[in-house]
Amino acid sequence: MISMGMISIISVLSALISFLSIIPTRRSHGIEYIARYMFLFPLAGVILGAIIGSLALLLSLTVADGMVRAVVLIALILILTGMHHTDALADFADGVMAKGSREDKIRALRDPAIGSAGASLLVVYLLGLFAALSTLHGMDLLRALVVSECIAKYSMVLQASMGRVAWEGMGAPFIRAMRGRDCRGVNWPRLLMATITTVGVAYALLDGVGVYALLGSMALSMLLLNIANRSFGGASGDLFGATNELSRMASLLIIASIP
Repeated sequence: MISMGMISIISVLSALISFLSIIPTRRSHGIEYIARYMFLFPLAGVILGAIIGSLALLLSLTVADGMVRAVVLIALILILTGMHHTDALADFADGVMAKGSREDKIRALRDPAIGSAGASLLVVYLLGLFAALSTLHGMDLLRALVVSECIAKYSMVLQASMGRVAWEGMGAPFIRAMRGRDCRGVNWPRLLMATITTVGVAYALLDGVGVYALLGSMALSMLLLNIANRSFGGASGDLFGATNELSRMASLLIIASIP
């Protein structure tokens, strides 16, 4: 069962936000501790989205040009998140597009240098963010950023719940936290809590548009998980990081495109 006091929740959320961004906390926590509370990622995403969205709202009140505003917002998102997941996005693309065996693909994914596939996907990602953010303003922009950040974090929870361990790396503790030590089943109470949180936030802030954004991101997450299974034999930290970025972009594009 999941039972947490208010002080404990605040402490856990503080640790999760520190892990998912550059915001520091008073004490450091190991990866096993963070993974144990992965089901609260969407709630941490709401807080991060609110921080970014508040800055975006202030920016929309002072900067009239949507394109200039979008560039500044993209820079804020990259800085606040420490670009950790952006790096994973490039690595994942390089690994998937590498020629050869599964071992060759894994070697390309782990190569610290960014290849042409990684660079190309980064450009697409940044252009997608720019296209979405340049059309949103005011409270619509604030709500979109909160929902998209919540969805991005939920996408990683969903993949960890449905995936299998590719190798003993950063992603393994999260998969075990959502599937158990033997990774044979889904921890349904944890997944259900993350799902209820995300659906509630998406619908409360954006009604049906938020639900469409969530469904689109869920479909994208499952597609990326399938690609990872075929290319690398399972899920990894790079998959989760890439999914976080692409889910954010996809949900923002869906929100911006529906009147």
